[in-house]
Amino acid sequence: MIADDEMVCFCSQVTAGDIRRAKSAGAVTMDDIRSMTGACTLGRCKELSPRGR
Repeated sequence: MIADDEMVCFCSQVTAGDIRRAKSAGAVTMDDIRSMTGACTLGRCKELSPRGR
């Protein structure tokens, strides 16, 4: 399991814990997660990720 503090969206600085909290708060779809966390909204993760993906 990915640790809560692991960054999963580098462009919006969203962690795995942020996504888990959104799901606990009722997020079901990716659109729900995006609107609740801001994840995947800037489209620059590949550019900003130290892993290049």
